[in-house]
Amino acid sequence: MAPRQQWFDLLRLQLRQQHGKGWSVREIGASSRNPIGRCQLTRIWEDRTRSSVVMPLEWKATNATAILATVGQLRSLMEERNLSLQDAHKLNTELLSGPAATQEGFAGWPEVAARFLKSQDGRRSSTLRDLTARVERTLQALQTKPAPRDGASLMRTYASKFFESCPAGGVGRKRNLLDVARFLTYAVDECGAPTRFYPPSKAKINELIGSAETSAADHLTPPVMPEDLAALLDQLEADGEHELRLAVGLVGLFGLRPAELAVLQVRDGKAYVGNVKRNSSNLGSKAKPARLVKPIDIAGREGEGERLLQLYASGLVKLPKSIRTQIALVEQKGKFQDVGADFRQKLERYKPWQALVARCPGVTPYSLRHGYAWRAHCCSANPMHPRIAAALMGHNVATHLKHYGQWTDEASLEAAVDRYNQGVHPVAA
Repeated sequence: MAPRQQWFDLLRLQLRQQHGKGWSVREIGASSRNPIGRCQLTRIWEDRTRSSVVMPLEWKATNATAILATVGQLRSLMEERNLSLQDAHKLNTELLSGPAATQEGFAGWPEVAARFLKSQDGRRSSTLRDLTARVERTLQALQTKPAPRDGASLMRTYASKFFESCPAGGVGRKRNLLDVARFLTYAVDECGAPTRFYPPSKAKINELIGSAETSAADHLTPPVMPEDLAALLDQLEADGEHELRLAVGLVGLFGLRPAELAVLQVRDGKAYVGNVKRNSSNLGSKAKPARLVKPIDIAGREGEGERLLQLYASGLVKLPKSIRTQIALVEQKGKFQDVGADFRQKLERYKPWQALVARCPGVTPYSLRHGYAWRAHCCSANPMHPRIAAALMGHNVATHLKHYGQWTDEASLEAAVDRYNQGVHPVAA
């Protein structure tokens, strides 16, 4: 009677059938204290040179399928990316090629997600929260039946599952898909996912983002008009809301981001603000110097911004206590958003502000800053150059034109017509 065939003999036969000569496996590392060793894979080339790696799989019958699948993944990585066996093995850990993996599939998505999110630890909390949600959605999309087989089909599945309430052409779709693309690139480059999971071309991603039915101008938060800001400041004064009036006046007259109240300084009678925009492009970089900010007057209220600045510097009137509390917590929290959030909350609870919003739909506390840009370009016989306005507001000219371009264009048109008409009309002797 022929002896019973050992499980590893069958495994070696299957290995030769699937991959041909030159691939072999054996047990290594067994001892009296550790009777079960691990599986060593050896690749022998035609010139008899060889290379070996020890796979993170125990040498036992229950691991035969996993061993065979792992060899298939290693071979695919070597051939797809022109890698050595050792380099392919670095991308193919135990966690990324368990029993669920096959030559056609990839079992390591949860581990890839964990590694990817860990690599993003330095991002601010709100960004990391959004990124985590998008990665979790990607894992859900991967579980859809039929399962996505590449980056393009995965993105299509993601869009069909999660874009129902996300308008076409909007920033929401763009941010979602760009984060999915970054995750997929990391999975392939750093964790050995099959190269077919590289994200599709920019053109294909743009197709999923779609085109907005409305223009960018329709989405721009409207500005607080000069007369409305004047009336609001008057009402705050009449109601004895001196601290909130100081905060509103500084934001509206100086064009500050509400969070910049946390970094407002007065030196030699001039106002400066530090940087509150913390993102991946400036993390770990040298801090930007504080920028000079200047008030833009409202007709009939000339000098009001300078008076508020002097009041702020003197300490006779302080910012609202809750805003000061959030400013004190900035260093501990490592973020400025809660300063702006508290400013927004206080203003939105103020009934005259509620009345203004009811009369001017779309106005938000941030509209006070937009009002600064409006006045810069549309409320003077000498409109401010976009480069100057952008510098005062703390962003570049491209950003300024993107958000306020229609205002600068309108101001330029009106100024050009005025200059033309002045040339037509005869000058009185």
